[in-house]
Amino acid sequence: MFSSLQFGTGQSFRCLRKFNLPFVKFFTHEHLDRSWDLAMIITLKTLLLGLGAFQAVSAEKPSYTELYRPQYHFTPPKNWMNDPNGLLYYKGIYHLFYQYNPGGTTWGAMSWGHATSRDLTHWEQQPIALLARGYPNNITEMFFSGSAVADVDNTSGFGHSGTTPLVAMYTSYYPYAQTMPSGKTVQANQQAQSVAYSLDDGMTWTTYDTANPVILNPPTPYSDQFLDFRDPNIFWHKPTKKWIAVLSLAKLQKLLVYTSKDLKNWTFASEFGPVNAAGGVWECPNLFPMSVDGDNDNVKWVLMIGLNPGGPPGTIGSGSQYVVGSFDGTTFTADADSLFSGTTPPPSDSIVFADFDGTGNFADLGWIPTGDLIDQSPVNGTLSGQNPVTGYLGNRLVNTFLNGDATIGTLTSKSFTISKRYINFLIGGGHDFNNTAMHLKVDGQIVRTATGTNSEGLSWVSWDVGSLLNQTAVFQIVDTAAGGWGHINVDEISFSDSMARSQVANWVDWGPDFYAAQIYNGLVPDERIAIAWMNNWQYAGLIPTSPWRSAMSIPREFSLKTIDGKATLVQAPKEKWDSIVRRKGLDKSWSSLDQGTKSLGSVGKALRIELSFSDREPAATGASQFGIIVRATSDLKQQTRIGYDFATKELFVDRSQSGDVSFDGTFPATYYAPLASNAKGQINLLIYVDWSSVEVFGGEGETTMTAQIFPSDSATYAQIFSTGGNTQNVRVGINEISSA
Repeated sequence: MFSSLQFGTGQSFRCLRKFNLPFVKFFTHEHLDRSWDLAMIITLKTLLLGLGAFQAVSAEKPSYTELYRPQYHFTPPKNWMNDPNGLLYYKGIYHLFYQYNPGGTTWGAMSWGHATSRDLTHWEQQPIALLARGYPNNITEMFFSGSAVADVDNTSGFGHSGTTPLVAMYTSYYPYAQTMPSGKTVQANQQAQSVAYSLDDGMTWTTYDTANPVILNPPTPYSDQFLDFRDPNIFWHKPTKKWIAVLSLAKLQKLLVYTSKDLKNWTFASEFGPVNAAGGVWECPNLFPMSVDGDNDNVKWVLMIGLNPGGPPGTIGSGSQYVVGSFDGTTFTADADSLFSGTTPPPSDSIVFADFDGTGNFADLGWIPTGDLIDQSPVNGTLSGQNPVTGYLGNRLVNTFLNGDATIGTLTSKSFTISKRYINFLIGGGHDFNNTAMHLKVDGQIVRTATGTNSEGLSWVSWDVGSLLNQTAVFQIVDTAAGGWGHINVDEISFSDSMARSQVANWVDWGPDFYAAQIYNGLVPDERIAIAWMNNWQYAGLIPTSPWRSAMSIPREFSLKTIDGKATLVQAPKEKWDSIVRRKGLDKSWSSLDQGTKSLGSVGKALRIELSFSDREPAATGASQFGIIVRATSDLKQQTRIGYDFATKELFVDRSQSGDVSFDGTFPATYYAPLASNAKGQINLLIYVDWSSVEVFGGEGETTMTAQIFPSDSATYAQIFSTGGNTQNVRVGINEISSA
């Protein structure tokens, strides 16, 4: 398999040598002028096609009917896929490049896969655009994430005879130290920025080997960060007539801005961050302008950042946040109302169970310690050798980094009666549900569990324990990890009828499976279409799909609207739905729907659902919710619940019984997101269900949630549910979506 058929200097020419064609062996840019070179490309393509050598990603055409295979979300025919790369619209074609492993269903041999579409719905698989250099036996360079542009003025000089070059900028990853053809030396595991160009509208690519990597090292203050320097996002800035590249210093949660006149020579201009959610590495930045409320005289810039781990509250692993501000061609400045600081206080009705302040050791405070925690006490923040601990309240907290990560032991609380709907607490460190976690136990059994996000920053976790009211329980804080990241931070355990939330970021999507979103270059001003990787690094390599692994989100159109006085990112699906949504479907309405459930029958596995209903006062006790159950089996043993909580004013997706949830302990969970009713007191949900996912758009699209699910093939049933009272003005419309 080879990556392309561009035959100049560069990576792709090397792939032809394996065919041992005498007229190919010495066919280099040095031997031929560029015009004859282009003609020979066409000739050799034709020849190799006749030899059966011009291959797409897979010679075997998949049936696209495998269990869990998405029907209208992009997936590769086989093998591993992650971040979308180089999203570019050019000459009526949407190009989707993506991180791809040509050799298996787990991460490795990172290359740029390629697919094209004319409508963002029907995709045609193309040959690999950039194949890991030396694949498969001796990989010397992998092609990590990046972006692509059409250099219409040929500022790069890559074009000739009126041909517009398409230019991709990506992160080169070098597994070992070496000297490049350009004469530049790279270190083992270094990440640096390189470019490639296409002279045939993106179908084949040539790496710029005479100068790559074009940005070898981070700027001097951060020269030690060469192992985590990645993901260039490039675009043309018309006011300054320069190209802009936004790059990530991943582990420092910083973004760097570079400028260039030719896409080859780059100058460091400014830096931004860390701000807001900074619990994990920052990756895959995007920076783009949009008008607010369609007013071209009020334009703001949106900085979109991937974060892993440390995603939205209640999720584990990856997430995407955004910051609204201004950009002058060199510096991004965040709007004050787009920034957050400090820890959000607990709900006003909270009854504190343990804040760990005051004096005394754990036993004095009523906890039973074991192991290394015997005779130990809560601590005042950060311990020796530990990164700064943030987000706790008061003076002391549980921090098991007492002897570094070698400390092991447990803390068990005194028993108590569950009397409120929510148990709220701050948690950090962790990331291992078995060895570094906080448990709720009833009758000796773990009924709720939580862990940190592999970060020293504490954030709120809320357990909905409404179904456990009046039962006797205990808390257990566990640290049985003797090495690696093996500690846990806990503070401010309290009971409340409201959920505690850590508002630390503007989240692009509140679900667990929306990451590394990228914006299309090449569209008209103010048209911003994005695609994200619909997966999560917490379990990405474990999801039960075969022979492919991972899907992309549906394309979404972004806009900025003023909501509650603040410029807010709003999203809408952007596909050619008329071609795949079946007209005949279910359409029902009720002026008042009684408490309980109502069967909608077998409705299918790939669906577009419109659901609207009136807001209402919650019941005095118990849950007050309304929503729809999808991808359910007839006995409801498998089901995914999508609904609204009238007490907390939140949208939720519950996939705890969604099918196969066995592959990762964090997967079966319920996710929440804030959503207010509209001016008429209505809640509107637009839901897209596929064979292994749900995507929910709430309100005007200001709240979205994306989650994978893996139900059985027989899970085709749906139900409406209403708890805590009747629900008014209900309408549900369901249309099946046919395969794209």
